[in-house]
Amino acid sequence: MITFSIIIPTYNQLPLLKRALESVLHQQGADYEVIVTDDSDNDEICTYIEALDKQTIKYFHHNSTGRAADNWNFGLSKAEGKFVIVMHHDEAMSSRNHLNMMAQALADADVAIADVEVMNGGKQSSRWLSHLTKKFFCKHPEWLFLQNAIGPTACVAFKRNQLQPFNPDLKWLVDIEWYYRLLKGKRVSICKACKVQSTHGHAGQISQQMDILQTFKQDKAIIRQTHGNHVRLMLWLYEHLILGTKRLLRRI
Repeated sequence: MITFSIIIPTYNQLPLLKRALESVLHQQGADYEVIVTDDSDNDEICTYIEALDKQTIKYFHHNSTGRAADNWNFGLSKAEGKFVIVMHHDEAMSSRNHLNMMAQALADADVAIADVEVMNGGKQSSRWLSHLTKKFFCKHPEWLFLQNAIGPTACVAFKRNQLQPFNPDLKWLVDIEWYYRLLKGKRVSICKACKVQSTHGHAGQISQQMDILQTFKQDKAIIRQTHGNHVRLMLWLYEHLILGTKRLLRRI
């Protein structure tokens, strides 16, 4: 069995995809497959993957439904590895030993969490949350609805038998709701030495195309119906403390 399935959903962003792919192809001593699921409206990415001619990369065209998570779930359905990582095209592994370290972290855990470095406008900044804070949030994943203590999905590696599909009806909280289901009641290991670089501020970033307040309200209704009182307080606090403050500061 292949050790890792690295799923890279992509859409019309070849330069970002190249960086994401290179960070995987440079992994040392790791056994993996790369699953590229592409719902682009052109053949640019398909042509690039074909030119690479690497057996470790499996390309699949996905007919776009207008819901990004459908493409992510399509990739999950193709995974055959023991462990799985969903890494979007604007993310990359910082170390050439990333997969080996994550495999070690998963030896006695169902899910392993790496750290994140955010790249915005060419500047790099690490997340401020402490190791203990992240550990608490992972043990009590309902708190993630108040603050994303994990980062992007590329920070998460999990055993394939723990696989959870994304809810494609969600937009703003789609990753948080996925983390909640993936982590609840699971053994979690924090891999402090592993880092994922996440590029923000580019033209294709989904969050830049959203009306955040309206999208949150739509997501909140779906999540409350699905998970009930378990997350109700955190959603209320997030709406009134986090989004309310950002609205006053005119950041949304």
